[in-house]
Amino acid sequence: MKKAALLMMAAITLTGCTKGDNSMGETLVEKLYVTIGEVTHSVTLEDNVATRAMVAALRTGDITYTAHDYGGFEKVGALGQSFPSDDHRIGTSAGDLVLYEDDNVCIFYSSHSWSYTRIGKLDNMSADEVRAFVRAGEGDVSITLSIHSANKQ
Repeated sequence: MKKAALLMMAAITLTGCTKGDNSMGETLVEKLYVTIGEVTHSVTLEDNVATRAMVAALRTGDITYTAHDYGGFEKVGALGQSFPSDDHRIGTSAGDLVLYEDDNVCIFYSSHSWSYTRIGKLDNMSADEVRAFVRAGEGDVSITLSIHSANKQ
């Protein structure tokens, strides 16, 4: 009987956990917004240590950084602050956002494989749309990350 009661308590405890539960005691927002120029697109976030820390930082204000083309497959730029990471070797595709070396965000416009912490993926964009949005091959761009969108496209 005690064993059955313990199993029932464990089942209740596990089903009581939701995606929004985390060690910071805050609900993770499900969207991040990326703005380049006058265009903003949403990103569906992963729920991990990096995104929770990034969302916490974004609650105090937007993060704007300069990104450059690298390797013909990504725009990458330093955020000016470090975030905790949980790097794993992953394959990326157009629209993926990852944290690299704790303080850089890469937005992929082609595929690549390396050790990153996945942040999320641009919503509902083809590879060609991602390339146009990040201005692939056109040099440096200013990118703003936010948890609020004024001009979502």
